[in-house]
Amino acid sequence: MVTCEPLKGGLRWVRTHLCWAAAARRAEDVRVSEVARRMTETALAFVDGLEDEQRAKASFELADTQERTDWAYFPRPHKGLPLLEMTPQQQKAAHALVAGALSLPAYAKVCSIMALESVLNLLEERRADAVRDPGRYFLSVFGSPGAEAWGWRLEGHHVCLNYTVAGGEAVSATPLFLGANPAEVKHGDTPVLRPCGEEEDAARALLALLDPAQRVEAVICELAPPDIVMMNAALVPESCGPGSAAFLPRQQQRLAEMNASQQEAVRFQRARPRGLPAASMNAAQRSILSELINVYVRRLPEPLATIERGRIDAHAVHFAWAGETERRRGHYYRLQSPTFLVEYDNTQDGANHVHAVWRDMLRDFGLDALRAHVAASHE
Repeated sequence: MVTCEPLKGGLRWVRTHLCWAAAARRAEDVRVSEVARRMTETALAFVDGLEDEQRAKASFELADTQERTDWAYFPRPHKGLPLLEMTPQQQKAAHALVAGALSLPAYAKVCSIMALESVLNLLEERRADAVRDPGRYFLSVFGSPGAEAWGWRLEGHHVCLNYTVAGGEAVSATPLFLGANPAEVKHGDTPVLRPCGEEEDAARALLALLDPAQRVEAVICELAPPDIVMMNAALVPESCGPGSAAFLPRQQQRLAEMNASQQEAVRFQRARPRGLPAASMNAAQRSILSELINVYVRRLPEPLATIERGRIDAHAVHFAWAGETERRRGHYYRLQSPTFLVEYDNTQDGANHVHAVWRDMLRDFGLDALRAHVAASHE
């Protein structure tokens, strides 16, 4: 006689593990919501602690898409309320908002990059136009924290954070830009400070693992562009060559060193990613590629990083390198998939000046998520 006990036992095992999986998803949802809740609470505390004039300077309409997408990582007349116009208590509240939106290592990077402004001011003291100040980082709040949808931005030299919250969830954390000048401060041969070191080291580790044929495919140009190709473009375009997004005068001068074919070689195109695809890598190479992706994704608190990592199809990522391969020589790389985009550049000031940005092809500033959220709310 055939018994059904093994089948019953198997069904019990499946049901049990499905329940565990569902519980794990609910726990993950709670942890993600907790990040958004903490972000909302710290933003409210920051806004509530401002004087009326300060609040007016820091506050913008969420619907002001032109202002929300007008971001920059270089010195300019920034909007928002600068740290230097805040009291120590208000600065503490501003930092609480920033710290809660980042992993601890990423927050340490941000603090180090901001502190480098004092070092850079010392290095540039002979330049008449040199105005570097760790207080020149500007905080802007879009909409009302705690409302159905709102956002915020921290912007200054080499730091730009952009967050959007809707329906009690953090729906976008990009563009997320970190850079450093100087990229490395050393005491003899000992590094004293190197905020964006892992962004370079992980890419070099991957490049070193490629065989000659793979390297030919990965290295798209022997000369690196003078900056990240799309600079501070409001949204990721369909196509963008170096200089298309209005390079600054210094970058324009260096762009003239690239001929037309070199400029075309580093062009960004959504439909035609340049470089070596992950599908052409072996297991060890894909593992290092995954570590490189995580350098950027793990700028976020772990619950958000887990969600973002799940949105990336690592097998669809292309790795492209331009420039020289020796350290302290000008170099650039790009990671590109249908949703995930990273640009890294270290070419200025003797290749001791890093720019590294993570963008989402579809969800920068949460604009698509906000449109979907509004449509669902209306339904």
